[in-house]
Amino acid sequence: MQEARLLHSRIIVSGLHQQELYLRKVVAAFAEATDSALLRHARLVFDQIEYPSVYLYNTMFQAYASSVDPYQALDLYTHMHHFGPLPDNYTFPFLLKACSSLRDLKRGEIVHGQALKHGFGFDLFVQNSLIHLYGTSNRIEIARGIFDDMGYRDIATWTSLVTCYASFGSTEKARHLFDEMPKRSAVSYSAMITGYIRKNQFKEALELFRNMLMMNLEPNDSTIMGVLSACANLGDLNTGKWVHAYTSQNKKNQFDTRITTALIDMFFKCGSITKALKIFKGAKEKRVGEWTAVLSGLAMHGLGSELIEAFEDMISSGVKPNAVTFVALLSGCGHSGQVNKGLRYFKRMTTEFGIKPTIEHFGCLVDLLGRAGLIEQAVQIIRKMPFEANAAIWGALLNACRIYKNVEVGEVSARWLIRDEPWNRALYLVLLDLYRESGRWVEAEKVKEEMKKIGCRKSPGCSLIEVNGECHEFGVGDKSHPCALEVCADLAKIGLEYIT
Repeated sequence: MQEARLLHSRIIVSGLHQQELYLRKVVAAFAEATDSALLRHARLVFDQIEYPSVYLYNTMFQAYASSVDPYQALDLYTHMHHFGPLPDNYTFPFLLKACSSLRDLKRGEIVHGQALKHGFGFDLFVQNSLIHLYGTSNRIEIARGIFDDMGYRDIATWTSLVTCYASFGSTEKARHLFDEMPKRSAVSYSAMITGYIRKNQFKEALELFRNMLMMNLEPNDSTIMGVLSACANLGDLNTGKWVHAYTSQNKKNQFDTRITTALIDMFFKCGSITKALKIFKGAKEKRVGEWTAVLSGLAMHGLGSELIEAFEDMISSGVKPNAVTFVALLSGCGHSGQVNKGLRYFKRMTTEFGIKPTIEHFGCLVDLLGRAGLIEQAVQIIRKMPFEANAAIWGALLNACRIYKNVEVGEVSARWLIRDEPWNRALYLVLLDLYRESGRWVEAEKVKEEMKKIGCRKSPGCSLIEVNGECHEFGVGDKSHPCALEVCADLAKIGLEYIT
């Protein structure tokens, strides 16, 4: 960047500050930087040019579309429309990207109209950008219409529509389209894998990842993070270890901070605490993401003392915690019964670190107090907090009431949750147990009648088992697994042997 500043100085001294040929490199260098201050400097240089070309406008559009303030691209286009040169086919993809980032479909439709007016409505890059715009705006039928009308489609075209279906529509339709692709790239696989993970279809995500490797395609960072998330949710430690080894070999242990965070999270969720801490300690740069992943993992396993020690180490190292860090910290205090420390941390979050409590923080506080049996204090928190209590907060309170047999508060909590999920059998059963244990038989009978009337049901349970590196899921009453009958027969045999 210093070279760009030096070049700009020489151009000014030489009196060439209106010669675009010399200024292109300067504007491009400042515009490509991620620092918003440098982008503002690029705009200052741009504004000093009396007649900027469409190339320079496009350079600024591209930078603004990827910045924290994409609206600036649309604002600059208004200026170009009135005072600048005519746009070209590169102009509109950047503007449409800005509209997609802003989630502003109305402005996107205006830009679409401008593209048609200037004769670029059937340009490949413009059409690809339109598919992305309408797809991310949940107008998949329009995106599909553009796709179907295209005379030529490249990999980006197919991938854009797959992403739309996978993210905002049906993963089945996305996979059908994915399988129809004449050619697939690593980005195509990443889009489909990410779609599966968003819909909690983790087994399908891992199967597709294995297929991707068989095609000799190298996964990008987004794919790796998605696969690690799938391993974490399935508890598939073996695949997680393999992905770690694969990534270490291909990246020579030079991990992106996001991959490091995903690895820490995966190992903690798969129960490998030692390995998670080893990854953390080996990280060259420990940012707030890595620290928060460690705190969340320690909280998950109820390691309260280690959690607090890690948090204080984080502060001592100069890393500033964020809102997510305090969710992990407060949750860990609740799980390990450290009420007083949890209350102090809740206060420090605001006074020392200037973080405004969200409903998630209040939920952790209610859970903290409820687990310690301080139900009345938890109720006072709910009454005083600046948010309406959600299902997570009422659920935490109901769980405390179930443990400490508080019928009155438990009844209020259960009724709120039942109103939100009238089909959830578990809520009725908790309320039924509370009434029975307190001898309120009339109310208990009413709950039973209510359950029959609504026809509520309990979600079927399931279990996962890993065999030879592959996770198998068995649901209650589900005989769709190819080995279901064989497993049931073996279990019956084991049962008979145990009895005899």
